[in-house]
Amino acid sequence: MTRRPYRDLVIFARGGGWGVDRAADGYDPVAVIRGTDFAAVRSGRTETVPRRWEKRTLIVPRRVRPGDVLLEISGGSVARGQTTGRSLFVGPDVLPAFELPVIPASFCRLVRFDTTLVDPRYAYYGLLDMYLSGRAGDYENQSTGISNFQFERFLDAELLRVPPMAEQRRIAGVLAALDDKIEINERVVTATEELLRAEFDALAVTGHGSVPVTELVEFNPRTPPPERAGAPYVDMAALPTHVAGIRSWSHRPPRGGSRFRNGDTLLARITPCLENGKTGYVDFLAPGQTATGSTEFIVLRARPGVPPQFPYFLARDERFRGHAVRKMAGSSGRQRVNAADAADFRISVPSPERLAVFGERAGAAFTHMAGLLAESRALQSLRDALLPELMAGRRIRPAPAPAVTGAATDDAGSSVYAQ
Repeated sequence: MTRRPYRDLVIFARGGGWGVDRAADGYDPVAVIRGTDFAAVRSGRTETVPRRWEKRTLIVPRRVRPGDVLLEISGGSVARGQTTGRSLFVGPDVLPAFELPVIPASFCRLVRFDTTLVDPRYAYYGLLDMYLSGRAGDYENQSTGISNFQFERFLDAELLRVPPMAEQRRIAGVLAALDDKIEINERVVTATEELLRAEFDALAVTGHGSVPVTELVEFNPRTPPPERAGAPYVDMAALPTHVAGIRSWSHRPPRGGSRFRNGDTLLARITPCLENGKTGYVDFLAPGQTATGSTEFIVLRARPGVPPQFPYFLARDERFRGHAVRKMAGSSGRQRVNAADAADFRISVPSPERLAVFGERAGAAFTHMAGLLAESRALQSLRDALLPELMAGRRIRPAPAPAVTGAATDDAGSSVYAQ
C-alpha cells in the first residue's frame, strides 16, 4: 500500500494572521480562529472566536473554505504535555455559523489538500493520529519558551497511507460518524445550558441585591479530606469556559489545594482564567467522595434549600463575574480574587416556589447533560482506539460498542475491514 509524504498531498498552505483590533482604511472585518478555539468551533460555538480587521489584500489567500484543515503550529503547553499539531477539519457546517469571512490565526496554518489524491477528511484523521500518538512532538522546536511546529520538516517526514479513494472515504466515514455524534451531543449540551441561563436570568437574582450572597451560597466550605491513597484531581486546564461539565480529571495522592464534592461549583480565581470564564460543575464523583483541585479554585456550594446548580449559574452571571474581576489584586499578570472578596456581593432572593421550579428543571437537565458527556467520552475512547488501526490498514474485528444512540451505533460496532 502506498505511503506518501504530506508534501505530495498538500496543494496549498498559508500562514494565518491577526490583523488589528479596530476598523482601518484597507481593512475588512474577519473571524480569526485560534488553536484554543478548535474545540468550541467543532461543537458549533463561535461567539468567543475573535472578530478583528485584516488587510483586504490578505483575506483572499487566507480565507478558509469547506474541506480545509487548520493546523496549530505554535503554542502548545509543556506543563500539560500538550504539543503543537492540533488540527480542525472545516466541515460543511462550520463556516455558515460565522457572519464574516474566516481566517486562521497567526499561530495556525491553513492546509488544503489535492482532492484527486486524498479525501480531505481522511488526511485530517492522519493529522489527528499524528497528534494523539505523540508524533507531532517530533516536529517541534523551542523558541523563547514557545513550542513551534516545523511545518516544512513535517511535510517531508510525515507519511500517510494512501489507499484507493473509496477505502479512504469508508475509513473517514466510520471515524466521522463517531465524531458527528460527539458534536451533536455537544450542541445539545450547549443549547440546554443556554436555556437554563435564560431561566436563571429571569429570576433577577443579580439586579438590585438586598441580601449577602452568602445567605444562599457558601464560599470555600469545609469539606472532609479525601482518601489518603488517592483522589480525583482537577487542574485548571480541565475547567471548561462555556459549559458546566468537567471533561477530564486525574488521580493522585492529596497534597493540599481545594476540596470539593458532587454538586459544588469550581470558579477560577486567577487572571486570565477568571476573565476567560473557567467554571465547572462537579458531578463525576462517587457518592460521598471528596476530590481535590488547583489552589486557584474558589469552591461554591448551595446552602440547604437552594438548588445545587444555583451557584454555578451565579458564577456564570456577568454581574457577579464583573464584581469578581474588579476585586482582583496582585502584580500584573498574576492577579487573583480571594474568596472573601468574591463573596462580598449582594443578591435578590427568589421566592421558594420559583427556586424549587428552577431547581427541578436544572436538576433534570444536568442529569441529561452528564449522560450525554459520558456517552461522548465513550465514543471518543472508541474513536481513539480505532484511529491508528484504521489509518494503518489493519483489519478490525467487529466488537461491542459503547451504549450510543442514533447513527453512530451501527458505525461504532462495524468495521470497514470486516471479512
